[in-house]
Amino acid sequence: MRKFQLGQYRTAMSFFLIFESGNPPKALDRFSISQEAGGFQIDQRLSVGSRQIIVFRDRYGANASFHTADNSDFVVSLGSMLFKSRPAPACLPNLLDRFASNRFSWADMLGSHTLLIKKGSSLYVTTDGLGACKIFVNAQGDIWSNSYLAMCELAEPTLFDTQACFEYVTNGTVFGRKSLVQEISSLPANSILTLDDQGARLEQRPSPIETEGIEEGSTLNMVADTHAEQLERVFEPLACNYPDSIRLSFSGGFDSRLMLANLLKFGAKPSLFVYGDNQDDDVQIARLICKAEGLPLEVIDKSLTPPLDPEEFIGETEKNLFAFDGWKVETPIFDFGADRKDRTSRHVDGQIPLNGSLGEIYRNFFYMPDRPSSTGAVISTFYSRYDPKTFTSRFDEKTYRSAMAAAMRQAIGADSDQLTRSQVEELYPKFRGRFWTGRDAQINQRFGPMFFPYLEHAAISNTAKIPLNFKNLGYLQGRMIGRINARLAAYPSDYGFPLDGPRPLKYRLKTFLGTQRPAALRKMSFRMTHKEMEPRTGALAPEYLSRVIDLEFPIMRQLFNIERVNSATQYGLIATLEYLGERYNLSVHAD
Repeated sequence: MRKFQLGQYRTAMSFFLIFESGNPPKALDRFSISQEAGGFQIDQRLSVGSRQIIVFRDRYGANASFHTADNSDFVVSLGSMLFKSRPAPACLPNLLDRFASNRFSWADMLGSHTLLIKKGSSLYVTTDGLGACKIFVNAQGDIWSNSYLAMCELAEPTLFDTQACFEYVTNGTVFGRKSLVQEISSLPANSILTLDDQGARLEQRPSPIETEGIEEGSTLNMVADTHAEQLERVFEPLACNYPDSIRLSFSGGFDSRLMLANLLKFGAKPSLFVYGDNQDDDVQIARLICKAEGLPLEVIDKSLTPPLDPEEFIGETEKNLFAFDGWKVETPIFDFGADRKDRTSRHVDGQIPLNGSLGEIYRNFFYMPDRPSSTGAVISTFYSRYDPKTFTSRFDEKTYRSAMAAAMRQAIGADSDQLTRSQVEELYPKFRGRFWTGRDAQINQRFGPMFFPYLEHAAISNTAKIPLNFKNLGYLQGRMIGRINARLAAYPSDYGFPLDGPRPLKYRLKTFLGTQRPAALRKMSFRMTHKEMEPRTGALAPEYLSRVIDLEFPIMRQLFNIERVNSATQYGLIATLEYLGERYNLSVHAD
């Protein structure tokens, strides 16, 4: 085992602003005051040429990771980051010495982060290798930030992006470079923003995610060993830097069990937690495994959070707005504080949480058959979670699908809507992962340093061309667990079989029928399963929601037939948009 210097640092995701010194945003002073009230205080003010940089502390008052060289060059790291197996800020002097924009590579980096690097008279801004963390820019191209909420406060947007609103409500996130408003966009993945006396420009660098195929004749064991070895580049430095402080989200399924196997392999002693009540299968499986392995387990039942007095709901929603940077994936920002408090608790006593999102790079995530496909088929299969009756006439299905297809092509560099089967697999990390999981990863950094091992390029590389017969039914991932830790693989699972054991006929048949369903039929699934209106309970009940928005939905009613929205989750997402619209005086562009 290689030796690492143990990590002694806890770097949460604070945020930055960059703007022209001679033309600061009009609302800057008001914004700074409101952020301080929300827990984000100014850490440093820096200048590079004609630009001013303001770096904010995280919501717990911790400073950003910072290093200044003797010649006044500097580097700021925001979020979770390891470089050459060392955590920030210890790694920053080496990173600054080695940095050159024209040959920069993410090969030696881990984590979800943003970097600000000054060299000479130039400032460089970039993010992680997948592009999970986003850098936002206003329409004029003179304000930049890694905080979406900051951009809404300072860029003074006026118009919702209708396509983005439709994507958010139907898919829980926004894809591509657009955002919820027209006047704010994000920089492309694997780009470096350069700011100097010549202006602002983007330099595109090669993605660190490799897409090589496997050798002909490779067996399941050979492929499992290859990808287990790739994962060592992720888990060895994590386990060695944080041996006693990792807090692992553990359901006992494929993704979390593979993480646990890797952590134990490198000597880490993680504490585990699982969501649910005592009757949930995940809880029972996690308890069985943790008892047998002698590992601590916490069971978290967020449904036990007591309701608030309605008058307190305004303040609670304001806290969520700041904590979740304006919006979060898949779920509304409205609750009684359970999500915010849970994410905060993960970091008690300096713990470093690990999350297994995107672990299905080793499985057939889209449940599509093993043959060439198209962007249209992927959209019908997975991105058609809507009933047309919930939209007003402003929704045009052809336009929606065309925009989604364009974002997919851009994400994987495809020049056609006709896709090979491996290109479909690429969409999972580079489309779903970058824009859905990535948003969640970036938000989580606001609560403290957190790692998502399967978002790392070292994990994603070369998974797109793994044969589907290895990915199907979890064969590959189960075998990877078994090759690393046979004991962990042998425990029961809520799938009904040990993860490295034979798959029952019933499970194989069910999976086969699911993958063979035509895309046109899967497109209808959501509307067929949401024929009845779900109750608006909890934080979505009128007595709460009316405290923070106009329940007539004067803004979003232009896009959605509110009374015909059956899904409670989608109703909550529409309410989130209404809340943002009313807060920032946004409107929907007239036809």
